[in-house]
Amino acid sequence: MILKTVFLLFTATITSLSTPSKPKKTLHGKISYYASKFEGRKTSSGQRYKATRRTAAHKYLPFGTLLEVTNPSNGLVTVVKVNDRGPHSRGRVLDVSYAAAKDLGLIGIGTASVKIKVLSFGDGVVSLNEEEDETPMGVDSTQQTSMVDVLLSRKPMYMMVVRDSEGRFRLDSTATRPMSLPVKE
Repeated sequence: MILKTVFLLFTATITSLSTPSKPKKTLHGKISYYASKFEGRKTSSGQRYKATRRTAAHKYLPFGTLLEVTNPSNGLVTVVKVNDRGPHSRGRVLDVSYAAAKDLGLIGIGTASVKIKVLSFGDGVVSLNEEEDETPMGVDSTQQTSMVDVLLSRKPMYMMVVRDSEGRFRLDSTATRPMSLPVKE
């Protein structure tokens, strides 16, 4: 019982130190796009990369998160769904698919400084169905969806503390109930 209490206090402390009180809704940074050699390879979510889908890789946003990406240098905008982890190049905040890069005018340029707006946070789960719609998470480009509609349609979420590949603790979310693991003494 004491060990459980210590673990919970430790988790709460790490969480409060490593996460902001409110998640940022707008990010700024440099992006790049996937090389053609990644076509058909599995992403971190288990989906296969397809250049024709509007998808993205982000280091920590939950899978399924919808992002509006704006290229301020030319005013072009696209919406992508996070389904991979990355980018693995220093100084970049997002890798986008070829289709998204084309939407943003990145082809031939390679990288750009962009504004990224979080439209909705994903539940950490993505469909592995290869025949899924190419439009991210059923976004209807002919109909404007309000943020209230997006938030009301969300599934219940479970929050958990996880250790990333660099050994840091961070908060993550999932739609499925996490399994408790015994703590080693």
